[in-house]
Amino acid sequence: MAEISTPQTEKSSQEKETFFITTAIHYVSDIPHIGHAYEMIAADILARYWRRRGRDTFYLAGTDEHGQKIIQAAEKRGMKPKEFVDEVSLHYKAAWAALEIRYDNFIRTTDPAHEKYVQDFVQKLCDLDEIYKDRYEGLYCVGCEEYKTKNELGPNNVCLIHKKKCEGVFENIYFFKLSKYQNQLIDVIEKNKIEIEPIERRNEILSFLKREPLRDLAISRSKVSWGISVPWDKTQTIYVWVDALLNYITGARGHWPPSLQLIGKDIFRFHCIIWPAMLMAAGLELPRKIFIHGFLTVDGEKISKSRGNIIDPLQISRIYGVDALRYFLFREMPFGQDGDFTIDRFEKRYCSDLANDLGNLVQRVITMANRYKVPWRYKTITKSYFQIDRAIENLEFHKALDLIWDIVVEANKKIDTEKPWELFEKDPQKLEKVISQLLEAISQIAFQIDPFLPETSWLIIDQLKSMKPDHLFPRHK
Repeated sequence: MAEISTPQTEKSSQEKETFFITTAIHYVSDIPHIGHAYEMIAADILARYWRRRGRDTFYLAGTDEHGQKIIQAAEKRGMKPKEFVDEVSLHYKAAWAALEIRYDNFIRTTDPAHEKYVQDFVQKLCDLDEIYKDRYEGLYCVGCEEYKTKNELGPNNVCLIHKKKCEGVFENIYFFKLSKYQNQLIDVIEKNKIEIEPIERRNEILSFLKREPLRDLAISRSKVSWGISVPWDKTQTIYVWVDALLNYITGARGHWPPSLQLIGKDIFRFHCIIWPAMLMAAGLELPRKIFIHGFLTVDGEKISKSRGNIIDPLQISRIYGVDALRYFLFREMPFGQDGDFTIDRFEKRYCSDLANDLGNLVQRVITMANRYKVPWRYKTITKSYFQIDRAIENLEFHKALDLIWDIVVEANKKIDTEKPWELFEKDPQKLEKVISQLLEAISQIAFQIDPFLPETSWLIIDQLKSMKPDHLFPRHK
């Protein structure tokens, strides 16, 4: 029997100290858009926060590179699949670097070590009598890379997500005995052996498991050439979702199990049903928590190439700066719920919150400190605010930013109330105290915004050290 393992048994104490976070690996049939960036930045915020707290942190990202959709996309470009995925994967890496996303490992499902592990894993399931061969007759959505039932489709067998008619599939393939894990999955979720958040998603999964009998999972395709071959049957390739889910192990570098897995609501059944069932079948430890976030829409519509509403996050960041995009995505909308991106609301946040509230505050205070010759030397402020920390740890990013902006607003009010320009003549000692307090408040703000706006945090600290004010958020027409 093929041996597969995760090295966590030797490092259990270290593992408990490590915050291991994963994002869904992105399918490379096209270049990244703002919806992809949304989840990646969320994970980056958490990774930066825990690193700042001194906790060992491991952030895993990657790309999903097998399947029928890749073949079709490569053919449209007149390229071979491997040549195509090599090129598009580089686009993802470049985009995440430009958006200040600092992952610790980037896994590709075409990596030889990953492909070998996937084969060993499937072989182990076969050796454990968890796999059998049977005939599949049904419908398949290439866009979802998923087998569908009539109940999951619209009229004329149209996929409700991709709005395309599903293909009829008739083939002798291999199945994983998913149905035998139905009661175990209910027990695992009810006892919080895997925490699923938000609570409404947990309830949705439990309701589904208690209402719908699970079907065994087709884990191979006989008519898809671009994939990892089934180890005992080279005429078939392993189902792309089985291949993709295992990236969380092959990319973990010994940090198993994940502390947190971030996924979108369109793929939560794969992660909350199929994924834990596969792990239980193989005797591997389960993830600690799965957090399911909503869709990011654009002007109220789902992001879609056919609708022509794909927003390039790099184009936004080239005009307004990376941090403006990071700020808007997590101040404007609660993470976990659906959120809508509009340029109008983005620009309003940019002007009011960033340019006016924060940018003007820093510039005014440093300018006054220089004008009134207030002696002050920058020192790192690392004071923790329990409510801000708690909000970040609970993935309530909008709440954390609200609390940070309370400090920004309070500092601006202090300027208006104390009127330093009047204190210069009336009470020089109080003036020095007020300006010093404002500079310390800005130091605190720089510390608190670091996970969200890392570049702005660094720029503020640099200005506080040099006492040379500059525009943090220039005006744009």
